[in-house]
Amino acid sequence: MNPEKAIVNLWLHRQGFFTIADINAKNRVIDLLAVKQKKGEVSVRHVEVSCSVSSSTITESYKQELLRKFTDPNVVEKVKRSVKSYLGYELEYEKVLVTNSKIDLPNVNVIQFEDVFHEVVENLDTQNYRDPVVRTLQLFKYVLLSNPDKVSALIASGGEHKAMTSAAREKLTKDLLSQDNISKSFGKKSSEEVLVELLKKSTLRQPERLAKALEEVLTKRTATRFLNVLLQQKNIKTAVKEEIKKDQSLQDFFK
Repeated sequence: MNPEKAIVNLWLHRQGFFTIADINAKNRVIDLLAVKQKKGEVSVRHVEVSCSVSSSTITESYKQELLRKFTDPNVVEKVKRSVKSYLGYELEYEKVLVTNSKIDLPNVNVIQFEDVFHEVVENLDTQNYRDPVVRTLQLFKYVLLSNPDKVSALIASGGEHKAMTSAAREKLTKDLLSQDNISKSFGKKSSEEVLVELLKKSTLRQPERLAKALEEVLTKRTATRFLNVLLQQKNIKTAVKEEIKKDQSLQDFFK
């Protein structure tokens, strides 16, 4: 069983499904057949998995091939026979494609692999699993993701094997900053240096933009305090004095 199929298989197990993998259907192989019985209700899924790390683009020919994984007469017959063999009677089943591509197939429920992957990793504990795929996910979550330096280096890395595009990194940054538990960390004094450096590199270094931003941040009371403190800063005091001298020189000129 390949890793992506193993991840989907674990996801189905966590949802209460019993699964049968790699069922031969003459010239084809059915990835997963999943059955769940709960409180007298029975649900059956025929699940196919298609995931690529090199490209998420689906050609029309491959789209038709994916559809045949569900509609091929040998596949349909084998699924029905397997369901009847397990349950003792025939039952309508759901067709599910788990993929990281944006695709629509008629009468097929398409689920994004990223959603499945996220759910599996998020709910993964620290038990000692023998399955190599599950163990790899544990190492990814509890060793790599728990190391901020390594995670940031991986995300920021460029070159041929970069994990993210520039657009994806930008979206990640915005998504992180929009989360309360992340944004609250910037309320600490220890984060002030980072915020100053970010400010220097942002469009807010432009006086007009900074003034507009401060108008949205400060209240009337805090604005007064801010101005009082600002005028005490050495560079600001010097700049103000120079402006005053310029004004006085102009006044003397027009006398």
